[in-house]
Amino acid sequence: MADTNDTLLLRLASHVSLFTGMPRTALVRLLGRAERVTKPAQGLFFDEGEMGASFYVLLMGKVVVEKRASGHWVELTHLAPGDTFGEMSLLDEKYRSARVRALEPAVSLCIQGRGLEDSPDIQAVIFKNMARMLSKRLKNTSVEVASFKAEKLTAAAAEAEAAAAQKAADEKSGFMSRGDERAHLRSV
Repeated sequence: MADTNDTLLLRLASHVSLFTGMPRTALVRLLGRAERVTKPAQGLFFDEGEMGASFYVLLMGKVVVEKRASGHWVELTHLAPGDTFGEMSLLDEKYRSARVRALEPAVSLCIQGRGLEDSPDIQAVIFKNMARMLSKRLKNTSVEVASFKAEKLTAAAAEAEAAAAQKAADEKSGFMSRGDERAHLRSV
């Protein structure tokens, strides 16, 4: 990297939470291994189900993380410059759990996981920061799931209340359902 590029990348990297606490020399080594990836609007950085062995740092543009559910793509989150994506593949070295698509022309740095194997100092910082990020995401997801379940319970309670009110109104007006009518006739 040229001096100007070093300075720009280091300035950007200082805003990337995955690199928090990484010594400057280690950061320069890491960024020196990175590959620049450019995508047009609607271009995919990777697709759900692909094998993953790298992560990305978004430098320019906006991207969306999407997951397929019930035959449709569902937006999980939008990312902006300084955000990272694909880092889970460093942990499990398996298939991508979602796809990342550029919403506008986007530029990122791609960092290969196997390029970190000979740098335990870099790995330690990245994995520590990744654990913090994943913990925060899990907490946010827990809040979202709890809110969703509470909405479902509220809707179910409202439905049950409406059904009970309808039954009471029917009984008050003397209307009997077929089952109620048969039971009444048997008892007479």
